Amino acid sequence: MTENKRIAVNVLATYGRSLLALICGLLTSRWILMALGQSDYGLYGVVGGLMVFITLLNTVLASALARFYAYSVGQARAEKSTDALEECRKWFNTAVSIHWIVPAVLVAIGYPIGVWAVRHFLTIPSDRIEKCVWVFRFTCFASFVGMVNVPFAAMFTAKQDIAERTLYSTIALVANFLFVGYMAFHPSDWFVRYALFSCLVSVTPQLVLCLRACTRYPECRLVRRYMFLGSYLRRIGSFAAWKILGNLCNILRSQGIAILINKAFGPRVNASMTVARKVEHQTSTLAGALIGAFAPAITNAYGAKDFQRMRALAYRAGKFGVLLCLLFALPISVEIKEIVRLWLKNPPPYTAGLCLCMIAYHLADVSTTGHLTAINAHGRIREYQMVLSAISIFTLPAAGLFLWLGYGPYSVGITLVFMIALNSLGRVWFARKLAGLSTIHWLKWSILPLLATLFVAALAGLSPRLFLSAGPIRVLLAAVCCEVALFPMAWFVVMDHEERSYICGRVKLFHRKFASTAKETVQ
Repeated sequence: MTENKRIAVNVLATYGRSLLALICGLLTSRWILMALGQSDYGLYGVVGGLMVFITLLNTVLASALARFYAYSVGQARAEKSTDALEECRKWFNTAVSIHWIVPAVLVAIGYPIGVWAVRHFLTIPSDRIEKCVWVFRFTCFASFVGMVNVPFAAMFTAKQDIAERTLYSTIALVANFLFVGYMAFHPSDWFVRYALFSCLVSVTPQLVLCLRACTRYPECRLVRRYMFLGSYLRRIGSFAAWKILGNLCNILRSQGIAILINKAFGPRVNASMTVARKVEHQTSTLAGALIGAFAPAITNAYGAKDFQRMRALAYRAGKFGVLLCLLFALPISVEIKEIVRLWLKNPPPYTAGLCLCMIAYHLADVSTTGHLTAINAHGRIREYQMVLSAISIFTLPAAGLFLWLGYGPYSVGITLVFMIALNSLGRVWFARKLAGLSTIHWLKWSILPLLATLFVAALAGLSPRLFLSAGPIRVLLAAVCCEVALFPMAWFVVMDHEERSYICGRVKLFHRKFASTAKETVQ
């Protein structure tokens, strides 16, 4: 399978899963809020988030391992080396040693601190404290298993076999959808039981993925002499340490914001922020699928010293990521108040405004994800992480200052948007310095066309307000107007000639294969 075809297969597989996740997520968010209530829903977001350090550490180490795996695979392809298997096996065994020791230490330290925070620090009703402790325990266990599984999951990413991973996550998604639907229509105290089920639905696919990696990839074999190779440990440790610094600052920012809101306004406004983050997540599912498929290809190209292809993929990852976000974010944004009312019936306060802030936050972030992947492929990320970590961590005192001055929850959302915009500009500067990505090219061929598309499509989506009052019909018509304007703008303004030609070629090839198959079936 060619690399372009592999990227296309991975994107289509993850798109299918992402579309399903979008539909399920919109329903399950409402059902979970119905089943748990606003207070428990907000508490679940805060308590479950206490283990976000380990969760994001998983992401950091997985991306670090996938980077080294993919770089060695690309280098081996370019040099046609016969040592590629042993090289990847060394990286795998080094990763296994790290991922047994680090999570054990983190859980041993973090568990008592988290239990203390639940019992003595957070604003939690007295009758829910012990239940929150159990929620935290289930989150700890799921995080531990997920972290141990990182070396196996990273191999799927590096080999660009993302479609199989998508299958397991899709099964888990459907199981969660069915369980949450049952919760919503069978009232009870679901707080702890939902946490237990979420733990099981998270752990089971991880274990299956681990077994499949051991049987599918010869690289995934435990070799004792490879487990503590000093040079490999130092290289992973150096790369991951700087990644951890950046993500630690992101965690402090994210969870610090949640704690600030909890202390200032209580669990109900926490529920608003939790809903806003879910809306952000759902609007980003297609973009995440695209970027997940592009990332190993960018690193492979860098390892093979094909810098022209690496830069082209990096530009397109950000550009198409924003386009796919707009596909869902625009219709939601132009009618956010009515959508929230129809969706949640009795939404927590400030939900609509915080949803808009988080959508803007994600659009600013995803516009430079290709730059981020190119920087990671380069590998020398110390200066990048130091500067951008400082920007990220400054978000927390800035938001705290606005709250201390008496501004409401919206000030927190606006602060997040402003700081992630600075963060994205920092990525652009470092990508130019480290990987040779042109800032002018990015502005001219990505940002300006995307802003024009956003402006035109938003105006089209707002037009039904001129002759219709608020309601489901106006929401539906606004969505149609947004998409009718978005697609031609994306085709003629955002995409270049090469991209349009490639898509037309793929469509013609599919049509020929479909016609040939249909003809054979008839005969």
